[in-house]
Amino acid sequence: MTVPDFGDIVESNFIYSTEQRNKRKFGDSDIQIDGNPAVYHAGDVVNLPYGAGERSTIEAIGLAWAAFASGVLPSGL
Repeated sequence: MTVPDFGDIVESNFIYSTEQRNKRKFGDSDIQIDGNPAVYHAGDVVNLPYGAGERSTIEAIGLAWAAFASGVLPSGL
């Protein structure tokens, strides 16, 4: 097994249909250098090799939004 790159889907329950693969093959999807473009689906396990204590930008935004929705205001407001 090869070591996955950042953002690679390492486990998924989603199976592409022949039509979906053909659309990706003939350019009706995002531009890729090689292989099939990755489209993430609910339940996918994605390789995000962050170290202990690190957060992705999207996770930080999600946590901030959830806190704000719960009534926690940003500091300085």
